[in-house]
Amino acid sequence: MPFYRPSRLLQNLYHASNANRVSRLQRPVILTRDFLTKRLVSSATIAEDGSLQPNVIHGKVLGLRSFVLNRPYRMNALNLSMIRNIYPQLQAWEQSDNCKLIIMKGAGKNEFCAGDDVRDILLQVKQKDPNALHFYREEFDLIHYISNLKTPYISFMNGHALGAALGISVHAPFRIATEKTIFAVPEAGIGLFPDAGASFFLPRLDGQIGTFLALTGTRLEGIQAFYAGVATHYVPSERLEQLEDRLSDMESSDHEVINMVIEEYSTLTDTKKIGFEQETRQIIDRCFRHDTVEAILEALDRERPMSFTREAKSKMLHYSPTSLRVILKLLRAGANKTLGECLQMEYDLVQKFMATPDFYEGVDAQLVRKPREKPKWQPPALSDVPTEMIDRLYFTKPSPNSLQLRESLDFKEYPYQRYSLPSELEVRAAVLGESAEFRNSGGIASTEETVRWFKMERKKKKGVAEKVRDILSRKTIIIDGKLCWQASL
Repeated sequence: MPFYRPSRLLQNLYHASNANRVSRLQRPVILTRDFLTKRLVSSATIAEDGSLQPNVIHGKVLGLRSFVLNRPYRMNALNLSMIRNIYPQLQAWEQSDNCKLIIMKGAGKNEFCAGDDVRDILLQVKQKDPNALHFYREEFDLIHYISNLKTPYISFMNGHALGAALGISVHAPFRIATEKTIFAVPEAGIGLFPDAGASFFLPRLDGQIGTFLALTGTRLEGIQAFYAGVATHYVPSERLEQLEDRLSDMESSDHEVINMVIEEYSTLTDTKKIGFEQETRQIIDRCFRHDTVEAILEALDRERPMSFTREAKSKMLHYSPTSLRVILKLLRAGANKTLGECLQMEYDLVQKFMATPDFYEGVDAQLVRKPREKPKWQPPALSDVPTEMIDRLYFTKPSPNSLQLRESLDFKEYPYQRYSLPSELEVRAAVLGESAEFRNSGGIASTEETVRWFKMERKKKKGVAEKVRDILSRKTIIIDGKLCWQASL
């Protein structure tokens, strides 16, 4: 099989799609048992008592509205019927004066969302079903709409939050992690790339954490997701029901008020564990700052031999070489784009990946075949996938279809960053006197003063002191009694 198959699929899969959908609706439909079963499974779930339930359940309690992803047999993975269920209802709630806030959560004890149902998408691509592209177009449009909601939106990331699950969670102002949260972007392992706005979100995590997560598929569990900036709050799962009851009583849609209410239910039981160990975090920033995959692997080799570096390198060498190269270039480009531009860039890439062998092989080997098999990537080695080829095939010539977003508002930085823990960039600006508050004073002079200021600025948010101290311990030194930021650390 050749490296890249510029197939008619890209031209035929989506062109004149709206007209095709109308013509298909006008055709007579033979209601066979198989047809009904297929349609039923795509939009409904069979409960334990044998009753049928929708794949997305709508909730309404006083001023609170909620979506419950209800597809447990697929770990609540998203399909097109779920997107089409969520979007119009979300628009209706956004326009309703009676809706004060919206919650997105998953059914089951340990599941939020396993991302996109790529098995279904692969089947649709093989059948040249235009719904494969309709899914991404409508999903990305939904994600952009969520990011610009005026109504407060809260995601309960209680359980697996994998891959494209970030699209319905991390672009929102409030993201709640629990001890059951497992966040990862594992797409490189199945011959794909992180989408759903990942090219916007991941580069904006501290240092090179986003690049590290995308190239290695490493999981962040529980409180790690909070300290890394994936979640804005950490609430033990046993308190989520109480929090939801409290939120339902609210008559305000003020984000500040809602933030304070969520904070009341936040409990940090292990404040010593703030994500990565200091040495590990420094290795991540040193090694994953490079702009080629080879340079990153070479940097890992130069580090002191340890299990972390060996595991990171091993994962990368087992993943799709094509995916690794595309992901790294995608993240570097996304760092300077708006969210809308990132979604448009990802939509362009989706179409190209649908015509490449690694998408077929990765999804089939890892998610379809039983037992799972190690994918046979084409080409199999980084040396067979030169950067020039990636630039030419994936980033130069546009795909046949462009993404038109219905929401005109856009941004380059998240408007609700103040509800998260302070980022490294924020702490750096305070130390160097680059932020408006410290321009006249030339920056904050001491660790304790920095901690006090951010605790006040974040209104005594739990975790602030630990996060700020961790940043300062890694990034600053004391010279003549004053904090000095060291860019090389």
